[in-house]
Amino acid sequence: MLKKTFPGNVSIGKMVWVAAIACLTIPIPATAQVPKVKVATLASPSTGAWMAAIMEARQIDIKHGVDVEWIEQPTLPSLYNDFAAGSYPIATGGMMTYANQYARGVKLKFFATYQLFGTSVIINTERAPDIRSLKDLGGKEMAATLASENYKAMTIYLLWAGVDLKSLKTRNFAHPGVAAELRSPTGTAQAGVLWGELPTSVVMADPKKFKDIVSVDELEKLWRQKTGTEHHWLLGSAVQDDFARSNAALLQRVYSAMKEAVDWFNEHTDEALKLVSEKTKNPVPVLSETVKAGRVKFLTTTAESQEKAIMELLKISAHLGFVTKLPDAGFYYRGLR
Repeated sequence: MLKKTFPGNVSIGKMVWVAAIACLTIPIPATAQVPKVKVATLASPSTGAWMAAIMEARQIDIKHGVDVEWIEQPTLPSLYNDFAAGSYPIATGGMMTYANQYARGVKLKFFATYQLFGTSVIINTERAPDIRSLKDLGGKEMAATLASENYKAMTIYLLWAGVDLKSLKTRNFAHPGVAAELRSPTGTAQAGVLWGELPTSVVMADPKKFKDIVSVDELEKLWRQKTGTEHHWLLGSAVQDDFARSNAALLQRVYSAMKEAVDWFNEHTDEALKLVSEKTKNPVPVLSETVKAGRVKFLTTTAESQEKAIMELLKISAHLGFVTKLPDAGFYYRGLR
């Protein structure tokens, strides 16, 4: 039997075998030909960094056929201003802010929810032993991050509790500065508005001195009573209008990855918090107590499906002057599954 050979006396059979082995041993990058999309969020300790930690560690985005490049911005102004300028097509953030950008003419669509409201009012009991509920805050000195939607949304509950907002002596601090003011021996604020894991850290460090005067369960019950809707939304995701029109399938992939990351967090919280701790450097016990207390609650669904609840928030916010103009139906992206 004749055996055909090539120069160097290499048979076809040997060449085929070598080629087959090469195909098995040469690694093919998992991200090959997977489109990249920039998504901006506020850097740690913001909870936007929590989603980034889960998605990156588990490569949930790659599973859905998209490579999400997280842009973690150091400040809220940089997050929102750069989105408005078109520096990235997608960003997470506060619903009031994106409604205001829409009113100013920024071409955007709000497409998904991310986090429910879960802000705390922490009292320094040594300065104000008489404050036991929200209604007792009238006339008191309170530290807060005035530009934050957490503070703005909390004023809704203060109003509902019967507090005369004009009587509050509110002082403006960056978020970590609120905690520092409450802890400082020279501080004077009797109360502070805190969110995320920071109120947990403050209370756990000295539970006799610091108290959270209203539970998330109480706030959620009041919200349902006052609005007739199930959820008080805080954070969500917006997309540049041009990107959404030109990349509908890709936006669906990003949304699906975001939803799976949040669903996985909710179903595997203990394991998820270890990943979050690795990224944020916050101790797992603090993160765990934060979730247990309801200070951080995630739920991702389409903005379209939550239009009624979101509009209730924006209507109240407009009444208080936090939203300049109620958005029309074009504010919401439609068609996600």
